[in-house]
Amino acid sequence: MENIKIVTDSTTSLSKEECEKLGLVCLETTFMLGSNLYSAFDESEGTLLDFYKKLAEAKKVSTGCVNVSTFEKCFEDLVAQGYKVVYIGLSASLSSTFSNSVIASNTVNEKFNEKKVAVIDSRSASYGSLILIERVKELVLQDKTLEEIEQIVADDAKKMSVAFVPTDLSFMFKCGRLSALELGIGKLFKIVPIIYVSESGKLKGKDKCIGMKLALKRLKNDFVDLIKSKGHTKCYITSCGMDAEVQSLKEYIAENTNIKLEDIKTGLIDKTLACCCGPKTIAIFCL
Repeated sequence: MENIKIVTDSTTSLSKEECEKLGLVCLETTFMLGSNLYSAFDESEGTLLDFYKKLAEAKKVSTGCVNVSTFEKCFEDLVAQGYKVVYIGLSASLSSTFSNSVIASNTVNEKFNEKKVAVIDSRSASYGSLILIERVKELVLQDKTLEEIEQIVADDAKKMSVAFVPTDLSFMFKCGRLSALELGIGKLFKIVPIIYVSESGKLKGKDKCIGMKLALKRLKNDFVDLIKSKGHTKCYITSCGMDAEVQSLKEYIAENTNIKLEDIKTGLIDKTLACCCGPKTIAIFCL
């Protein structure tokens, strides 16, 4: 069995303690509220729920990626310890973090004159990355090689169904994903979009609903259909503290598919992703 270490980044929406429990190396992304720079695991802003409240009041928000040198040092240190490395993090189409990991992996593989590092585009974020990380761990136990793991998990990433439902469009505007005109129209008509992630990992708006109630109803129906048609067996949900909506979605999926209620993992969206999608967001991931 190959000695494989999984590396991820903080947009997987796992806490530092959860990463340690899973045996992951987690690299921190950064974000700015106003003129203040923070790292993803910075606890100075209180709990995640406290952070969402402060985020809602922030006038200026931006995010930062993991740079090439950080990736390179991490990969090289792990290879020097005798590991082969699999990196899974934020989708290539959502951040330059992934392209930085590719540059670093190429450098390390060339240095050792052998493929020691595989980077896999999750085409997702948050618990979508977690689903793929769990898949890697399963394949390691099956004694798959690094190359086999890379191929299988990259194929799985293309099969995932992923959607985000942000209720505050101003954060998509702040991150450059909406124009001022689109923001104005959205606020005027109280539009709540359902944003899907395509097989290529790019964001695509499917439904523009009037209000969260209708958006949640559409999301429920869409994902029950997707779970049935694509044969998904795993469903995870994250949110920015929207417990009632998450529970309603979770129960509907359990009642209308073969996925059991207790198997639907739920959690909170990490700080960096929350800066992009806003403090009132639900995300769902199925494979």
